[in-house]
Amino acid sequence: MRSYRPLYRIWAKTTGLVVVLVLAAVACGGDAATTTQAPAATQAATTQAPTTQAPATTAAATAATTAATTTTAAPAPAEPTPVRLHFNWLVDPGFGGYYVALDQGYYTDENLEVEIIHGGPNVPNPVQVLSAGSADIGIASPLVIASAMSEGADYVVVATRFQTTPFGMSSLPDNPIYTAADIVGKKIGGGAFDAVFLDALLTLNGLEPGSYELVPIGFDPAPLPDGLVDGIANYMVSHPVILTARGIDNVAVSYADMGMPLYGDMIFVNRSYLEENRDAVVGFVRATVKGWEKFFADPDIGFDLMFDEYGAADNFLVREEQLPVHNAQVALMTNDLTAEKGLFWMDLDLIESEMYDVIRAAGVTDLPPVDSLFDLSVLEDAFGGMGPSLMDG
Repeated sequence: MRSYRPLYRIWAKTTGLVVVLVLAAVACGGDAATTTQAPAATQAATTQAPTTQAPATTAAATAATTAATTTTAAPAPAEPTPVRLHFNWLVDPGFGGYYVALDQGYYTDENLEVEIIHGGPNVPNPVQVLSAGSADIGIASPLVIASAMSEGADYVVVATRFQTTPFGMSSLPDNPIYTAADIVGKKIGGGAFDAVFLDALLTLNGLEPGSYELVPIGFDPAPLPDGLVDGIANYMVSHPVILTARGIDNVAVSYADMGMPLYGDMIFVNRSYLEENRDAVVGFVRATVKGWEKFFADPDIGFDLMFDEYGAADNFLVREEQLPVHNAQVALMTNDLTAEKGLFWMDLDLIESEMYDVIRAAGVTDLPPVDSLFDLSVLEDAFGGMGPSLMDG
């Protein structure tokens, strides 16, 4: 399960085709050399003196050789583009689609050589890593990315995994928290950066920021059933799942349902990287969407990779608990927009009209134009008019 995330957690068979073309060209070239040269040699032996035919034979052979050479000469396959992909947390189902895309060869189909770099509590966040040039593509929340932009970074968001923010509030049925107003006066368990979200949530709802007591807690949600707090600032695919698995009835409400819509786990790059490697970024997004579609269709593929290849058990994950986590994230990754256009799409009107308000309420006011920070053309090129499923093509 994911633990509490600090600021950054919120947030080639083109080669095969060339080989086929080369083999076809070699076959054609071989036939040209055989069918052109052999009759010329036969004709010289049976109808004309060798001295008369020799030049013709030589000319024919030369032509055949030239034809063969021309036919078989094909450009060497382009070297795969290396892509360093930096996650914002440890191994978990939230990255399952990326694992599947790599395992199933979808990135290779796009002539990409993807290296996965996991994040974690002691790893610099992706915004910092990309800024330092130590990664090419990162995963982060729009709030974190916008904050970095306001401080001089020049990033572009090209896709989003979560359509609904995974952040929310967990409480108990006998003292439920359903709305922002229910937070006022309560003891809320969380970390320092949770206060940023809580205050933004209260501000958006016309309530006083800070009108609650923040109680520092770790990842374990036990303080809630133990009565130490009235609510926990949660991650909707972890804390409620843990409580339910422990047989504890709980109430889990997304901040989006409290009036704070926000995307999450957005794919972003440096603007200069996108300008210089646009085809690679488009191919990455296309392969990633395929990977998540495959993971949705067969979660066990992703779980096998998590535990057999990426050491999920070392992070105290239990395989039997991952399906509920995955099901919870599917609900947050899909909506009417993804049903119409496909996974990872974004709505720029929604960002500008509502999500920018959230970001401003969180204290980031120097925001770039929406169509500058968020680039839909990468998704448009990745899907290429195929409709909502890339696996159907």
